Amino acid sequence: MKLIVGALALALLSGCADSGPIKVGPDTYTISTRVPFGGPASAKGQALKEANVFCESQGREILLDHMQASECALHGGCGEAEIYFFCLAKGDPQLKRQKYSPDPTQKIEIDQR
Repeated sequence: MKLIVGALALALLSGCADSGPIKVGPDTYTISTRVPFGGPASAKGQALKEANVFCESQGREILLDHMQASECALHGGCGEAEIYFFCLAKGDPQLKRQKYSPDPTQKIEIDQR
């Protein structure tokens, strides 16, 4: 029984992946996450939470540049997300309310009954 529980725990944990913040430019970072349950929304939430903590640890504010999220190829509730963000000094003029547009890869179906 212990072997089965251990194997199950290992399988669940192997589904979790996180790149951590990776610097891709001046004050610009990316984070990629994969979660075994909760789908794309949970993966986005995890990436955004980590980005906020990272910027706050430097005494800076996060400014989201863009993000992508999708269901894993494995399906079954697995979600993946990738975000690009800036860590800017508090009071930076770029820190203003953002207008986000829908993800162009998401298909929106309209019921025309």
